[in-house]
Amino acid sequence: MFMIVLQAIENLALAVIVGGAVVMATAVRPILSAKLASSSDSGWLATLEEISIHAWNKYNRLALASAVLLTVAEMTRLLGQLSPAYWHLGLTLLMLAALIGKLVVDKQLKQRLSTYAAEAVDSKEQNAGHRQVERLTKLILVLALLLIILPQ
Repeated sequence: MFMIVLQAIENLALAVIVGGAVVMATAVRPILSAKLASSSDSGWLATLEEISIHAWNKYNRLALASAVLLTVAEMTRLLGQLSPAYWHLGLTLLMLAALIGKLVVDKQLKQRLSTYAAEAVDSKEQNAGHRQVERLTKLILVLALLLIILPQ
Protein backbone atom coordinates (compact mmCIF):
# COMPACT_ATOMS: atom_id res chain seq x y z
CA MET A 1 0.00 0.00 0.00
CA PHE A 2 2.83 2.38 0.90
CA MET A 3 4.51 1.75 -2.47
CA ILE A 4 1.26 2.64 -4.24
CA VAL A 5 1.10 5.97 -2.38
CA LEU A 6 4.73 6.74 -3.22
CA GLN A 7 4.12 5.84 -6.87
CA ALA A 8 1.04 8.09 -6.96
CA ILE A 9 3.06 10.99 -5.51
CA GLU A 10 5.79 10.40 -8.08
CA ASN A 11 3.31 10.22 -10.96
CA LEU A 12 1.56 13.41 -9.85
CA ALA A 13 4.82 15.32 -9.42
CA LEU A 14 6.15 14.21 -12.81
CA ALA A 15 2.82 15.03 -14.48
CA VAL A 16 2.95 18.56 -13.08
CA ILE A 17 6.55 19.03 -14.23
CA VAL A 18 6.14 17.60 -17.74
CA GLY A 19 2.58 18.80 -18.34
CA GLY A 20 3.26 22.31 -17.11
CA ALA A 21 6.41 22.64 -19.19
CA VAL A 22 4.62 21.46 -22.31
CA VAL A 23 1.72 23.86 -21.76
CA MET A 24 4.05 26.78 -21.05
CA ALA A 25 6.27 26.02 -24.05
CA THR A 26 3.49 25.35 -26.55
CA ALA A 27 0.74 27.71 -25.45
CA VAL A 28 1.99 30.59 -23.32
CA ARG A 29 5.44 31.27 -24.76
CA PRO A 30 4.42 31.43 -28.46
CA ILE A 31 1.59 33.86 -27.75
CA LEU A 32 3.76 36.19 -25.71
CA SER A 33 6.71 35.87 -28.12
CA ALA A 34 4.51 36.81 -31.05
CA LYS A 35 3.19 39.84 -29.19
CA LEU A 36 6.73 40.87 -28.20
CA ALA A 37 7.92 40.60 -31.80
CA SER A 38 5.01 42.59 -33.25
CA SER A 39 4.84 45.38 -30.67
CA SER A 40 6.77 48.61 -31.11
CA ASP A 41 5.58 50.44 -27.99
CA SER A 42 8.43 50.28 -25.46
CA GLY A 43 6.11 50.41 -22.43
CA TRP A 44 4.04 47.56 -23.84
CA LEU A 45 7.18 45.52 -24.55
CA ALA A 46 8.36 45.77 -20.96
CA THR A 47 4.89 44.79 -19.72
CA LEU A 48 4.72 41.74 -22.00
CA GLU A 49 8.22 40.68 -20.99
CA GLU A 50 7.28 41.00 -17.33
CA ILE A 51 4.12 38.91 -17.88
CA SER A 52 6.19 36.25 -19.63
CA ILE A 53 8.78 36.11 -16.86
CA HIS A 54 6.09 36.11 -14.17
CA ALA A 55 4.16 33.26 -15.84
CA TRP A 56 7.29 31.10 -16.17
CA ASN A 57 8.27 31.95 -12.61
CA LYS A 58 4.92 30.68 -11.28
CA TYR A 59 5.34 27.43 -13.21
CA ASN A 60 8.96 27.08 -12.04
CA ARG A 61 7.90 27.42 -8.40
CA LEU A 62 5.18 24.80 -8.82
CA ALA A 63 7.65 22.50 -10.60
CA LEU A 64 10.18 23.07 -7.82
CA ALA A 65 7.60 22.08 -5.20
CA SER A 66 6.80 18.98 -7.26
CA ALA A 67 10.49 18.12 -7.53
CA VAL A 68 10.91 18.49 -3.76
CA LEU A 69 7.94 16.17 -3.26
CA LEU A 70 9.46 13.74 -5.75
CA THR A 71 12.80 13.88 -3.92
CA VAL A 72 11.10 13.15 -0.60
CA ALA A 73 9.30 10.16 -2.15
CA GLU A 74 12.55 8.83 -3.61
CA MET A 75 14.44 9.30 -0.34
CA THR A 76 11.62 7.52 1.52
CA ARG A 77 11.94 4.60 -0.89
CA LEU A 78 15.69 4.40 -0.38
CA LEU A 79 15.64 4.84 3.38
CA GLY A 80 12.84 2.32 3.74
CA GLN A 81 14.78 -0.09 1.53
CA LEU A 82 11.78 -0.29 -0.80
CA SER A 83 13.89 0.32 -3.89
CA PRO A 84 17.65 0.18 -4.49
CA ALA A 85 17.50 2.70 -7.39
CA TYR A 86 20.07 5.33 -6.42
CA TRP A 87 20.19 6.64 -9.98
CA HIS A 88 16.50 7.59 -9.71
CA LEU A 89 17.30 9.81 -6.73
CA GLY A 90 20.31 11.21 -8.62
CA LEU A 91 18.16 12.23 -11.59
CA THR A 92 15.63 13.78 -9.22
CA LEU A 93 18.32 15.79 -7.43
CA LEU A 94 19.74 16.93 -10.79
CA MET A 95 16.25 18.08 -11.82
CA LEU A 96 15.90 19.91 -8.51
CA ALA A 97 19.22 21.70 -9.11
CA ALA A 98 18.14 22.69 -12.64
CA LEU A 99 14.86 24.10 -11.33
CA ILE A 100 16.72 26.13 -8.71
CA GLY A 101 18.98 27.38 -11.52
CA LYS A 102 15.92 28.43 -13.53
CA LEU A 103 14.58 30.41 -10.59
CA VAL A 104 17.93 32.17 -10.17
CA VAL A 105 18.02 33.11 -13.87
CA ASP A 106 14.36 34.21 -13.73
CA LYS A 107 15.22 36.50 -10.82
CA GLN A 108 18.07 38.00 -12.85
CA LEU A 109 15.78 38.50 -15.85
CA LYS A 110 13.14 40.18 -13.72
CA GLN A 111 15.72 42.35 -11.95
CA ARG A 112 17.25 43.45 -15.26
CA LEU A 113 13.79 44.25 -16.61
CA SER A 114 12.84 46.32 -13.55
CA THR A 115 16.15 48.21 -13.72
CA TYR A 116 16.35 48.92 -17.46
CA ALA A 117 12.65 48.56 -18.48
CA ALA A 118 12.12 48.48 -22.26
CA GLU A 119 15.86 48.69 -23.00
CA ALA A 120 16.33 45.26 -21.41
CA VAL A 121 13.67 43.51 -23.50
CA ASP A 122 15.83 42.72 -26.51
CA SER A 123 19.23 43.17 -24.91
CA LYS A 124 22.07 40.70 -25.31
CA GLU A 125 22.02 39.80 -21.61
CA GLN A 126 18.25 39.30 -21.53
CA ASN A 127 18.32 37.07 -24.61
CA ALA A 128 21.20 35.05 -23.13
CA GLY A 129 19.18 34.59 -19.95
CA HIS A 130 16.18 33.39 -21.94
CA ARG A 131 18.36 30.90 -23.84
CA GLN A 132 19.77 29.61 -20.56
CA VAL A 133 16.24 29.13 -19.19
CA GLU A 134 15.27 27.28 -22.38
CA ARG A 135 18.25 24.94 -22.06
CA LEU A 136 17.45 24.24 -18.43
CA THR A 137 13.81 23.58 -19.36
CA LYS A 138 14.89 21.06 -21.99
CA LEU A 139 17.19 19.37 -19.47
CA ILE A 140 14.37 19.18 -16.92
CA LEU A 141 12.00 17.70 -19.50
CA VAL A 142 14.56 15.06 -20.51
CA LEU A 143 15.19 14.15 -16.87
CA ALA A 144 11.47 13.95 -16.12
CA LEU A 145 10.88 11.76 -19.18
CA LEU A 146 13.73 9.49 -18.10
CA LEU A 147 12.16 9.19 -14.67
CA ILE A 148 8.83 8.30 -16.28
CA ILE A 149 10.18 5.83 -18.84
CA LEU A 150 12.99 4.02 -17.04
CA PRO A 151 12.04 1.49 -14.36
CA GLN A 152 13.06 1.78 -10.77
